[in-house]
Amino acid sequence: AATHAYVFDNGLSSPDFFDVEKRMASEEFGLIRGRCEVGHHVFEIGCFTGLNLLCLAKIGHEVLYGIDFVKGAIDWLRGEADRLGMDTINVFCEHFDPARTSGHWDRIICFDVLEHQMNVGKFLDGIARCLPENGSVLFLVPKGDNFNDCGHVAWFPSCECLVNVLKYHFDVTECFELKSCQKLFACCKRKSQ
Repeated sequence: AATHAYVFDNGLSSPDFFDVEKRMASEEFGLIRGRCEVGHHVFEIGCFTGLNLLCLAKIGHEVLYGIDFVKGAIDWLRGEADRLGMDTINVFCEHFDPARTSGHWDRIICFDVLEHQMNVGKFLDGIARCLPENGSVLFLVPKGDNFNDCGHVAWFPSCECLVNVLKYHFDVTECFELKSCQKLFACCKRKSQ
């Protein structure tokens, strides 16, 4: 019950939310693991409970950074990282600011965040500025408006639509639908100059 307190403090009412988050993190981690080699510096925008970061630390990643604006989730992650003796995870309760993160990250993870952005283009410009020449970013977004009661303001009904939005900021290397969770995944590289 104590681990669920942050969920209730932030307006979410289902006691199962935490378990769903763990399940989704496991599915998400399958997308991340093969694209983030040990040694890569990884930055997760919207890390929430940081389960992806915890998994990356467990397999040997040493430079991990996450941000989310849900303070209770960040507090839980810090406690869990301390409990597990993982001192490689740095997390902060803040919004994304490209001026503070520019050029330091080999991989940026941005799962379930893009659909919450009022100005998608400005947000993507910020991410693009944070990528070094060989850097890449991983996106996961709901397909269509299947979660339209969760504060979503941008919708992506198909891979084609998602690629059309991303291609102005990145070179899209792959995009496909995850039918099991009705989401779209895209992996992008920094746009060639």
